Amino acid sequence: MRSSDKNIKRSVRAIRGITLLEILVAATLTVILLSALSYAFVAGVDLERRQNGRRAESNRQEILQTRLSEMIRGAKLGADETDLLTYFQGESTGDENTELGCDRLTFTTAAPAVPLSALASTDDFETQAQARGPLGGVAEVSLGMTAVGQVPDDRAGLFERVQRPSDGDPSQGGIETLLTADVAEIGFQFWDGSQWAINWNTTAGERRLPSAVKVSYILRSGGDGEDSPSDESIRSFVVPVPASDVDAQNPASAATTAAGAATL
Repeated sequence: MRSSDKNIKRSVRAIRGITLLEILVAATLTVILLSALSYAFVAGVDLERRQNGRRAESNRQEILQTRLSEMIRGAKLGADETDLLTYFQGESTGDENTELGCDRLTFTTAAPAVPLSALASTDDFETQAQARGPLGGVAEVSLGMTAVGQVPDDRAGLFERVQRPSDGDPSQGGIETLLTADVAEIGFQFWDGSQWAINWNTTAGERRLPSAVKVSYILRSGGDGEDSPSDESIRSFVVPVPASDVDAQNPASAATTAAGAATL
């Protein structure tokens, strides 16, 4: 065979097309690669969604805890033992989760402070009072899962009622708002110097504030006011009460931490 013929045969063998088996192997590898990329993309999107949900829930918790902490830290009782305008009552209605504590907290507080807009205003006291309502002084605050007044649209959640100045009636008055629809359950416990009590009543026992208040709550699923809690885990935080004189050497009396609340 001539040399030129051999060279032609070698060229033909060199440029022949790929086989069916090679095509199948390449297609299989492509499908596996695309499946892996698709799974990674879906997993990444799901992870981002869950992280956004955690961040949103964390923000809701922070806002709630900041608001309640501000109010509770400002808890205040008048120095006069006969003062009926200041009080601190943690009551159990009988429908609460006893693991959390009592489900209604009503107390007088010096918080929130005078708004900055009022401090910066040049208007006289009467003009500011007409525009913004009462400024400063002791306010009555009530927190609970059940609204005291009429609530439109059957809204549910944690309600806050604020009356400034306090009128001496812890059962009504003021302006009531839905503080957050995210809370499914809430409870309050009070440090009496030696242990956590689930009730506190300065109108029946000593006129003394608890050393600290533990607030425990469960969030609703998704934070949209849905009926089912997102999980059964209980979130808790403790708020010290600066105006309290209760400690281990001088605990509160049993009458103060007894169940029920007297009517003023």
